[in-house]
Amino acid sequence: MIYSMTGFGKAESSDEKFKIVVELKSLNSKTNEIRIKLPSGYNEKELTVRNIILSELERGKIDLTLTNDISNGTNLTINSALFKDYYIKLNQLADEVGEKNKDFFPSIVRIPNIFKESEYKLSDEEWNIAEKTITDAIVKIKAFRAKEGESIKSDLINSLEGISGRLEEIESLDIERKKILRSKMDSMITEMEQNNKVDKDRFEQEVMFYLEKLDINEEKIRLSQHCKYFLDVLLDKNFVSKGRKLSFISQELGREINTLGAKAQFTPLQMIVVEMKDNLEKIKEQLANVL
Repeated sequence: MIYSMTGFGKAESSDEKFKIVVELKSLNSKTNEIRIKLPSGYNEKELTVRNIILSELERGKIDLTLTNDISNGTNLTINSALFKDYYIKLNQLADEVGEKNKDFFPSIVRIPNIFKESEYKLSDEEWNIAEKTITDAIVKIKAFRAKEGESIKSDLINSLEGISGRLEEIESLDIERKKILRSKMDSMITEMEQNNKVDKDRFEQEVMFYLEKLDINEEKIRLSQHCKYFLDVLLDKNFVSKGRKLSFISQELGREINTLGAKAQFTPLQMIVVEMKDNLEKIKEQLANVL
């Protein structure tokens, strides 16, 4: 199983007292980036919520928003005594100055301290419902991630086959490539002999140089092994978080492909290397979103 880091999950719970809604969104990220928005009265539970997310979703840029139709607003109380005091005194002042307009109500309600906010007290009952709702949202986002992961897995396999599938073609081209390089080497030796300029040390250096250029067997073997290892890890059902490990293997794939390109000196082979690099870039792009 492979999981995407991108996902969305939404869950709701309600009874006669509460209606709790939890939304979870996640995007790809190299590290854990968690942002939590909780209603008034839930602040003491932020660390608990964070730990739940970390234990279940592992990695990604994750946003959790929890709302409650009851507790999301603040509990307001009216300072009745202060309101009445303002009202009485303003009316008395209006009588003294002969003011007929005594509609003071809109003005008094805007005076500071007329309304007082009281902190919402989160009950154990409400938190139990909220915690279950968070868990339900996590189940949904994990299902979303799994579905996206299946699509990514299919793309990764196709891109990997674009690399491993060309190895047989490289094998046949390599035979022709060796013939061409050997012909060049023979021509060089013949020219040196004709000009009586055969330097034994230089001759050995040239032979070693071309032999090294000729030999790409190790690169082909390692590239094949890396492709097989990549596929084994990708299809392994024993663990979930594979993104980093697959990224490391893709780096090894890149090294072997680059070495093949550097040693090729043969246009048809270099064209295959370019195609391999294109598929490798697709793999890297896809792995950026793998958990």
